[in-house]
Amino acid sequence: MANLNTNIKSILSIIVLLFGFSYFFYCALTSVKPDPSITIAVVGFVGSVLGYWFGSSSGSASKDATIAATVGVDPTKA
Repeated sequence: MANLNTNIKSILSIIVLLFGFSYFFYCALTSVKPDPSITIAVVGFVGSVLGYWFGSSSGSASKDATIAATVGVDPTKA
């Protein structure tokens, strides 16, 4: 269970990305016209995930973990 708690962000990110790209490929490879509101939501979710991993939120989480390790506090219990 502890392993799941440490990897939950990665697991959820992978699920969101797989769903997003699956929706785009499904719409591209079939004759289904994508619903604009669903497309906007999927782009938003995928953009949020990519923004987290390649943006400042990931660096902020790393900074918090580094500070907690320096002080000697477990960041998962703080």
